[in-house]
Amino acid sequence: EFLQLLEINNKNPFTKEQFKAALRTSGTAELIGHLLVKYESEWYADEALSKWNEIDDLFEEEKQQQKTLIEAGLDEWRITELYQRDIAMKKVDEAHEHVKKNWQLEKAQRIKPSLWWQQVAQAQTQTTSTEQSDANTNTNTPKLSNLSTDGKAWFIHPVAMMDYFAGNNILFKKGDKDEIIREINIRLAGFGGNVPTDEFTERTENMIKQFQRDYMQVDETGIVDMNVIKAIDEFSDKYDLPSNEWVKKPLTDDEQMFCPCGLCDGFGKSRHKDMYYGVKLEATHRYEYPGIHRSLLWALKAVIFYLQKENSVYSFRKISSGYRCYDRNLQTNRRTTNHKGKALDIHFNKNGVRTRSCDDMNKLRKDIFNKYLGAKWDWLAGQENMFNLESARKGATSWVHYDVREFDQIYLKDEYFCKDSETLNDKPLASLL
Repeated sequence: EFLQLLEINNKNPFTKEQFKAALRTSGTAELIGHLLVKYESEWYADEALSKWNEIDDLFEEEKQQQKTLIEAGLDEWRITELYQRDIAMKKVDEAHEHVKKNWQLEKAQRIKPSLWWQQVAQAQTQTTSTEQSDANTNTNTPKLSNLSTDGKAWFIHPVAMMDYFAGNNILFKKGDKDEIIREINIRLAGFGGNVPTDEFTERTENMIKQFQRDYMQVDETGIVDMNVIKAIDEFSDKYDLPSNEWVKKPLTDDEQMFCPCGLCDGFGKSRHKDMYYGVKLEATHRYEYPGIHRSLLWALKAVIFYLQKENSVYSFRKISSGYRCYDRNLQTNRRTTNHKGKALDIHFNKNGVRTRSCDDMNKLRKDIFNKYLGAKWDWLAGQENMFNLESARKGATSWVHYDVREFDQIYLKDEYFCKDSETLNDKPLASLL
């Protein structure tokens, strides 16, 4: 309704009710915030205070409205005695006389002394010729900007206007290259899956579109403007991992992000870095990476978001297994290498209670990890540089295992791994621009 009025009704004033209704809707409220309005300043009035005196008549209207309401109430309560009704009306008259008296004092003691506009405008008009004459003889003298003599000025909402203009500036688009793009590729990795490259690729564009559609709920442009930057920072805070995930638990607790071996700091000792031999076979990747890959944890934020967005019966419970160093493998007779920073096992609740159902895990893998993260299954050929899932057939029966073991080595640099919340989240993107 407000948008229609805005288009066709540019002469008649909007009613108070129309503005209130418009402000209840975020879209129209934002439009109102972006309006530039020319209106008479509150610091301007004629000597008679004509515009302020117009309010005097409103007191009488309000008094009559209140009397009508009170009379209706008296009728409902069956109070018919005239003296009782007169007492009630007299109380209304007395209350309004008190309000009117205070209003007259308000005009005389506060409003009138604050009306500086007209005096300044007249003084500027009188000195304009002198100022301009001086400016002609001295080119460094700025030209005086006079206040309008009718008291009218343009009013804007500065925050809303800055947000409006910033939101329309394209910061990054497909084909661009920047370190901030690398951060975007990491922080939105859970929206379609991506690798930590500083290039704005087609995967980046599709990832931005998914984020705009699902999280921001705006038109999919696939470009990064200030609105996208702000939304990513908001997403980071709103769906951050629970703080207890960063608390190292007792050695007897094998269900945590940290390695429970008792011999390392929770994230290995950076051993076996020289044992790649240029071969991508996972079994040869014995290097103990310095933490958990950030893309894994940012993807987990997206999982938490999507479960909430869909009002799912499932919810994130905890990281059940994160890091396992070389010593931990010896303690448990394991040979796996992807849990040295490149994999996470996740437990989930169903209706608030831990579920161990294989069917539930399969549903989560399909409906969340595959659908939204773009994760594939069981490290098959052609699935490089993708999130991968371990299927129930491979052993993940009561948890969801996902990893980045199929990322190229260029995307597995030490700098992409973190040991704490601060390193995971880093600085807000807006502060990096």
